[in-house]
Amino acid sequence: MKQKLFKLLAALAAGLIAGFSLFACQHSVQPSVNSSGNIKWVDFDVTYEALEQTMELDIQTYDQQPHINWIDSLAYLGAKYGGDFSKYDQTDLEPFVSHLQSGQKLEDFTKDYKYFPYYKKAYGAVLNGFLGYFKREVPNEDGSGETHWVEQYGLKGFFPLAEGYHYTHADDFGKPRSYGYSRKHLGHDLAAATGTPVVAAEGGIIEAIGWNQYGGWRIGIRSFDKERYYYYAHLQKDHPYVENLYVGQSVTAGQVIGYVGQTGYSLKENTNNIDTPHLHFGMQLVLDEEAKDSPNQVWIDLYALTKLLSHHTSEVVPDGEEYVRRYQFSEESYYLASAKEELQQTQTLENSQPQESDTAQDPRQQVRLPVLMYHSLLKDPAMQNSYVISPKLFEQDLKYLKKHGYTSILMSDLIAYVENGRPLPEKPILITFDDGYYNNYLYAFPLLKKYQEKAVISIIGKETDKDSRSGGGHATYSSLTWEQVQEMAASGLVEIQNHSYNCHKNTGGRNGVKRKSGESRQAYDRFLKKDLSKLQTKIQDATGTAPSTFTYPFGAVSRSSLKTIKKLGFKASLGCEEGINTIKKGDPDSLYFLKRCLRTPEKSSARFFETMGKK
Repeated sequence: MKQKLFKLLAALAAGLIAGFSLFACQHSVQPSVNSSGNIKWVDFDVTYEALEQTMELDIQTYDQQPHINWIDSLAYLGAKYGGDFSKYDQTDLEPFVSHLQSGQKLEDFTKDYKYFPYYKKAYGAVLNGFLGYFKREVPNEDGSGETHWVEQYGLKGFFPLAEGYHYTHADDFGKPRSYGYSRKHLGHDLAAATGTPVVAAEGGIIEAIGWNQYGGWRIGIRSFDKERYYYYAHLQKDHPYVENLYVGQSVTAGQVIGYVGQTGYSLKENTNNIDTPHLHFGMQLVLDEEAKDSPNQVWIDLYALTKLLSHHTSEVVPDGEEYVRRYQFSEESYYLASAKEELQQTQTLENSQPQESDTAQDPRQQVRLPVLMYHSLLKDPAMQNSYVISPKLFEQDLKYLKKHGYTSILMSDLIAYVENGRPLPEKPILITFDDGYYNNYLYAFPLLKKYQEKAVISIIGKETDKDSRSGGGHATYSSLTWEQVQEMAASGLVEIQNHSYNCHKNTGGRNGVKRKSGESRQAYDRFLKKDLSKLQTKIQDATGTAPSTFTYPFGAVSRSSLKTIKKLGFKASLGCEEGINTIKKGDPDSLYFLKRCLRTPEKSSARFFETMGKK
């Protein structure tokens, strides 16, 4: 294995010609940070060859111990060289790889490199959104027209133009611009025909949309970890965006968001003043929120990264006057970590997996349990994606369950079966909603009452607090209020569970409630207890019952969390791994990290339930 890795490292050395450096004009100096400890400037000079080869090393080792993370490797070299990658030598990574393979911890090996945390943060700020776990829909090989989902670790960012459309580009970052005032070009231009579909390079939240005298019709999207702001500009006259985009809307990587044009350089809206149709593709790092709209903005040269993204394109098809992606893409269930791998490690380290016995294998002592995972219900077809389906489709699902003999249960029913042997229905099923959107109350709750079905809703405490103060009430983006939570819980049809108070985010090096690299067990326990206990108290005050179940944000699981959530009184937990569960009487550990089946909008109820849990 070592020989194979070192051969790859040797190939990587050939690609690192210009290198990957911060402060290209200030090599071997102390990194520049502001008074808050945030990075003030980043020069992103990495070559395409370096990105490609480093990525291959990361992907090759992702399912091994140790996993050689590309950002860790580059941060080590950055700290070693003082940011000057002209010093790069093909053998310099060998000690790093060897020490990690020998079992030495990353923090122990790098402790003498004072600026390793700095370089890791800087490189990570640019690259964190582009490599990791995801699921993608692919066509069946039998030519039937049916599709299936595959799990994968690799490049999850997308090229910003749709697959199959001709384009040209060159490294024009920093070139002079004169419209309005003398300045530098802070983006990457891709020349393409007017109307070429533009797709989101990374998923995120729309923060700006509309006319700008410089960028013309443009759209600004903030990554979910809030560290990257993407700027797509000069979009098409008269038809710049796909229909029904709005500020606050979430988009997924590879989703069509607009069309190439040549608008801009005018105070008058909808004006073509750009000579050549092209997409201006920009990335601003937001390492200090106060600097986002200040003169100290940090923009990145995307030429090399755009070439790398050309390996991963989004195929689109016409849909009326718009274009839409042909195959769906999802990264929530595999958000930065494999829940399956983490679960296996958890069961081993916490000794939570009981030995199989004749009793455990007895079918009378266990039950097969599908768990459905919904998020948001909206009527507008343009708003529907991997996490949004229509109320009509949800109603069809309920009808299907009723017709085929399924009985919906709550977590309390499941726990009573395991702990006390209380019988379950012949075909039990668990209906779950994540995030606690207001539209769960607006659309799902009336349907649950109509068909007398039960559901579990896991809420985000901070969002419920916020909309309880403001009144909420917007189907698209509002969360439940405490009054609505209380009403649904009192009905006996809805059970409210804990989705964290304020951890449904990826900031500060933490993904959901996942343990941070280098974080001590004691510090991690304090963090979990503080956040989860706060929401436990609030839900108990509102409903009279403390949640029994913790639902992991993004399905991002840390093996060391199990002991803590048990101490906090949680008797079960929900993950995002796809599959069907086997729940055993007398085995409380079979209630943790329950698998679920994500409900996406592209399948009929019959097709979804026929293939439920199958990959």
